[in-house]
Amino acid sequence: MIHSYRLQWRLVFSVFLLVILAACGNGTQTEPKNEKNTKEIKHSLGTANVPEHPERIITLELGFTELAATLGTNPVGVADDERPERIPQAIREKIEGYQSVGTRSQPNLEVIRSLNPDLIIADVDRHKNIYKELSNIAPTIALKSDTAGYQDVLAATEIVGKSLGKEEEADKLIADHKKKADETKAKLDIKDKKVLQAGYSSESNTFEVPTSSYFTPNFLTTVGINYDLKDEQEVQQEMTIEQLVNIDPDVLIITKTEDEPSAKDALKNDKLWNELTAVQTNQVYEVDHNDWSRRRSIPAANDIMEDLGSMFVKDNQ
Repeated sequence: MIHSYRLQWRLVFSVFLLVILAACGNGTQTEPKNEKNTKEIKHSLGTANVPEHPERIITLELGFTELAATLGTNPVGVADDERPERIPQAIREKIEGYQSVGTRSQPNLEVIRSLNPDLIIADVDRHKNIYKELSNIAPTIALKSDTAGYQDVLAATEIVGKSLGKEEEADKLIADHKKKADETKAKLDIKDKKVLQAGYSSESNTFEVPTSSYFTPNFLTTVGINYDLKDEQEVQQEMTIEQLVNIDPDVLIITKTEDEPSAKDALKNDKLWNELTAVQTNQVYEVDHNDWSRRRSIPAANDIMEDLGSMFVKDNQ
């Protein structure tokens, strides 16, 4: 009787052991559920192995934030300079609940780590010195934004689209934008006029003037505008009013920040300011600095075209 019980237990134990071994064997043939397939993304600082469909992304430039949200992936963390109003309202509402990770120039690495990201989108110039630290937190791609030209932004749009698994959406965004740019170019009545963009600082009484290499002026040339400060090396020059008078553009577009007064109001009694052709012909326009300088994205360029339409569209168009 005892021998019979022992035999039965041995049989049960053998079956149980076979089941365990079979389960272990099957487990070696599939990836654990918490692992994701990855793809290799080439970027300005090398390559990164990025999840096929990242879900917890962090963006360290306003343009990247806007682009990701436009493509349908809302960031969990954003370098918003701790001033969320710098993000366009429609995008801000779309990504409501995101965590600020500090400023674009000095993002908070501890906050970034706490968000457990699976992709970080950084700027090659601002963040190259912390790229290794960012990459130790999560796969990180570094692209040109801070000093980007228009073509850089188009290229970054394609790379971000691929990284997010949103290639079709990115291609459509670019195609629709280029169509709009062609239509805008056909409508603008600005032949032979020299145009200059500048940001005014009341503290120093100087102007920060982006060159033809920078995103917005670079884009303006795409829609047929004759931009008046050519420079293939630097993206910005600081100028006094005297230097601005020497250039004397036909049209002056002033980008106004939330911290600065209207340049038109601040300088209305300035003798040199009133010598400018653009001032004398009422061709000074004030626009939002976020739209024309900080955002640096295809949606930003689309908004710039709306501004251009209100300034320069031909009659009866």
